[in-house]
Amino acid sequence: MLESAGYRKPFTFMIAPLIAAAFILTVGSVAICNASQELWVLNYRLADLILIGAKTGTVFILAALALAFRSFLVTNTISRVIANALASVFALCVLVAGASALLQYFFGFDLGLEFLFAKIGVQGKFWLYESPLAGLGFVLVGFCLLLLDFRTSGGHYPSEYIAFIVIGMMGIPLVGHLYNVMSVGVVDAARTLPPFMSVTFLILGLGILAARPSHKLMRLWNSQSPGGPVLRRLLPNSLMLLIVLDFAIKWGVQNRLYDADKASPLLIMLSSTLLFIMFCRTAVLLNREYEERQIGEAALAESNALLRAVSDNTPDAIFVKDLNGSMIFANPAKLRLLGKQRRQVIGLRSEDLYLKKSDAERVNKEDLSVILEGKAMTFEATTRYECSTRTMLSTKAPWLDAKGQIMGLVGISTDITERKHMEDALKAHETQLEALVAARTFEVSELIGHLETTREEEKRAIARELHDDLGAALTALNMHLSLIFQQMPPEPKFTERSAKIKVLLSSITDATRRIQNGLRPDKLDVFGVKIAIAEQAAEFEKYTGIVCNVNLPDDQLGYAPRVDIALFRIVQEALNNIAKHAKATHIDVVLDDVDHEIVLTVRDNGVGIPAANPDAMTTHGLRGMRERVAYLGGSFKVSGVEGKGTTIVITIPKTPKNTTAADDNAIETNN
Repeated sequence: MLESAGYRKPFTFMIAPLIAAAFILTVGSVAICNASQELWVLNYRLADLILIGAKTGTVFILAALALAFRSFLVTNTISRVIANALASVFALCVLVAGASALLQYFFGFDLGLEFLFAKIGVQGKFWLYESPLAGLGFVLVGFCLLLLDFRTSGGHYPSEYIAFIVIGMMGIPLVGHLYNVMSVGVVDAARTLPPFMSVTFLILGLGILAARPSHKLMRLWNSQSPGGPVLRRLLPNSLMLLIVLDFAIKWGVQNRLYDADKASPLLIMLSSTLLFIMFCRTAVLLNREYEERQIGEAALAESNALLRAVSDNTPDAIFVKDLNGSMIFANPAKLRLLGKQRRQVIGLRSEDLYLKKSDAERVNKEDLSVILEGKAMTFEATTRYECSTRTMLSTKAPWLDAKGQIMGLVGISTDITERKHMEDALKAHETQLEALVAARTFEVSELIGHLETTREEEKRAIARELHDDLGAALTALNMHLSLIFQQMPPEPKFTERSAKIKVLLSSITDATRRIQNGLRPDKLDVFGVKIAIAEQAAEFEKYTGIVCNVNLPDDQLGYAPRVDIALFRIVQEALNNIAKHAKATHIDVVLDDVDHEIVLTVRDNGVGIPAANPDAMTTHGLRGMRERVAYLGGSFKVSGVEGKGTTIVITIPKTPKNTTAADDNAIETNN
């Protein structure tokens, strides 16, 4: 493309053909108006300035329209096709008009244009019939506009050369008028072609050249390379210098400053001197530009050497791809990774570089996402190479040109295989550690459960011994004392002493029963957890005076023994904590039996646990309750509002995770 090849495309060249088309369109319109005698400016007709007939002006209008449509830069396909079609139609009309004028002039053959002009209402004489040079000009202009985008196999554009022929050919009569030469060539061009028409043809030819600044000759004119500025600077100056010198020499001859025979040597000497000065100045400019370019190339070479040193010595793989996915650069690290030589990599795509098709497809997908998103991305992937399988962390970014257009992508890949192995080993170690911690936690939980079970068994054994041994002994003692009291004489001192003994014996019996119920209530084993909790609440209310409301399910409950004792102990511990710390006046104990869970709620209206972090309470009572629930696979939650009481919610599965076979048998027996 034009920009990528290093050629400029100034804004003036974008609008130059449209300006030329507008000028020619104006000239043609004025010519038509002159023919109708309707346009007057400063009390004289413009026909005195624009010596062009209406029919010739019509042909100029067609040429201007063709040039305008050829100059429109439209991206829409349909609009571009329509514009090219209209331009071709107008250009063909111009070509036919010029050919008709030539046929009429040389052979007297009329193609019927006079009849066509009469039909469309254009009056006046067709001037081209008397000016074969103008007719030839329209023929060449028509060919230029028709072949504007045609390119030969050698890369040449015929329209450019034809346009230069038009410009040179129309310059002949213009020079003839300037030098007052009445006859130039056999066709008497200067006499039959007015100067304004020559200027119009010149502008038309320049507009055609400016319509395609990317073509070969115009690209040379617009080039930023040294040839372009020299051509743009030297050619106009040289032409202007020769014309000025020529007029100056002729003026000297006319004013008799020197003889006419000395005009030519004087012209040659002055023009040679001035041209020598101009060429020397141009050479100085070229040398200066060359030196600046050498300095820039040296700096660029130094920068390239630095980049090459970094690229060649870095352990990271660096690569560059074009928009087609072809590799255009790969540093030694990338070549070592691929296991190939540079000539085996450059110009190849991912399908040719990777062993597995899936790897190539993944790389292409990554590259496409970077190109479409237009931003840098990082990818981590494990790829099979010829040497081994490596895990690479790749950062890919768009490769932009000076105008911000995406040319491809640049990538840097870091080998993180060893790091990934270390991470995998660390993760495996963490997994083992987590498994070990879980196993140790399970063992501790089992130990706690075993200790709780052992303690409960010991309590049950002590309670049984109290009931069987001490209870029986107290009962027998009471019976013996009753017989003794009956045989004692009814004296006041014996009666008072026997009453005290009976009170003391009753107190010992009550204390024994209370200790026995605290260790292991008989009702828990005989009647189940519902009765045990209800009796515990009633006894708590009796001894503390705190109202204890119990809400239990109506259905018969059949849980594993360890669940029954856990529920009872939790209620027992919760009531003890409330009595010690809560300063409550009312307690609610709610036991819900839902689908697969048992939900126990103990709620009081006491001072409440601080809301900052209730789970952080480390009292032995709460800790014991939490451990019991955790051992059974349940959840324990404490919430409180300071001054409004505390709520303990415990959820235990009906079949706890540590249920034993004995527990299962007990559940079946209870059910």
